[in-house]
Parts: sequence; structure tokens; C-alpha cells
Amino acid sequence: MSEISTETKMCIYPGCKRPAVPPHPQGGPQPAFCDLEEHNALTVHQERQRLANERSADPDPKSATTH
Repeated sequence: MSEISTETKMCIYPGCKRPAVPPHPQGGPQPAFCDLEEHNALTVHQERQRLANERSADPDPKSATTH
């Protein structure tokens, strides 16, 4: 017998705090995204790339010198 997890799976979109949609009633794995249409594999990849580029473009504010 398999164990049933009571832990709620959360959407993997960066910054999203919504629960992932439940698994299909006929079986299969639980989706990794919430019910928002724009939260999908493509937009997760794009958002992660944007955040990575943003971090690499912004210098560390602590190391910046002020004149």
C-alpha cells in the first residue's frame, strides 16, 4: 500500500505561494503549478532566467563605494 501525503504541494513558480493543483482523479503525478494559466514550465524558466540576470547585473550594494 502506498502512503498518502497530507503535505500540500506548492506551486514552483518563483514567488508564488499558491498550492499546486491536485492530481488528476484518474491518477498520475500531481502537477507542480497552481491554477494560474501563466504559471507553467516555460514561464518558470523565463522568470528564473530574468531573476538570475537581474542578480548578476546588480552589484552588491554593500561593496559599492559612494562619493
